Amino acid sequence: MFDNLKPECRAYLKSLLFEWHAKMKTEEKVSNNTSRVRIVVLGMISVGKSALTVRYLTRRYIGEYRSNTDLLYRQTVTINNSPVEVEIIDVSGETRDSSFPIEQVQWADGCIIVYSITDRQSFQYAVEALENLQKLRSVTSVPVALLGNKADLEHLREVDETEGRSAALRNGCQFYEVSVAENSADLYHAFETLLNETRGQVGSKSRKFSVTKMIGTLIGGSNSKGQGQQQAGGTVVVCHKSDLHRNRVLKRRQNFTATASL
Repeated sequence: MFDNLKPECRAYLKSLLFEWHAKMKTEEKVSNNTSRVRIVVLGMISVGKSALTVRYLTRRYIGEYRSNTDLLYRQTVTINNSPVEVEIIDVSGETRDSSFPIEQVQWADGCIIVYSITDRQSFQYAVEALENLQKLRSVTSVPVALLGNKADLEHLREVDETEGRSAALRNGCQFYEVSVAENSADLYHAFETLLNETRGQVGSKSRKFSVTKMIGTLIGGSNSKGQGQQQAGGTVVVCHKSDLHRNRVLKRRQNFTATASL
């Protein structure tokens, strides 16, 4: 594998590979007891993505909240009497350019797309996001849920429930109308259904061995962006695209096999 390298480079890479295998074994030991699932939450500004995420993880309502950067939430929750380590990226609609957030979607095991029933433009964005996910299915296939938020504001409704249900049906995903403000039961049902579906897929995925990603993991691990803020038993940190590439290597390693001829 490293035959064309200089002896000193070969020795250095061998030491990195040994250290990388040690890190992977540690991750596997943790994963034997706790599943890890990664969710990306997409939607336009002011549809309630952050409020939705915080409501699910903490059972608290934060009201209006806007962030100009992607946020990564980490917390262990219980699904079907089993602990699940959940990581959720709340993709900011404020600073993201017009392109579809492919890096975030490829990082994730599941996707929640949120729109407001009081904002037709947000529904149009959600439909476009569903269509973009369909185009990516040849590269990455993740379970998806479509959520129409602010169901408590019926008097301001611009999007009929049948429109959301039809969009979900066309794209083969779950659909729910919820009210984060009123703590809808379907909000939790949506997350738990998605988590159950993604857990099965994550366990069956095989991970490809990549020397480049392995080196990036080890070198990048010493340059972390700092500690996250504790949030009701979990953490929330600013999420950078470089973190997504590095963290993808550290996904749960059940059924992981890597062979390298040194």
